[in-house]
Amino acid sequence: MAAQSIQPVAHLRENSDGLWEVHDLKDHLIHVAEKAALFADEFGNGDWAKAAGVLHDLGKYNPQWQEYIRRSNGDYSEEDNGQD
Repeated sequence: MAAQSIQPVAHLRENSDGLWEVHDLKDHLIHVAEKAALFADEFGNGDWAKAAGVLHDLGKYNPQWQEYIRRSNGDYSEEDNGQD
């Protein structure tokens, strides 16, 4: 099994300086949940939408998925993953 990253990420994006911007997974889940609740409050289902928002990317906490995110976005090194 792959090593867990120190900071679970939802997304990575390379900025114009060539540096990787990290979108923290916990922050992402909370933000989506709050936004979903605001939209769904109009029809009385804010609580359900908030729950769905928190859960929608929960699988990204899996260490193998974190490795995939970092590899597919280019923010990855064997050293960071604890390998030789």
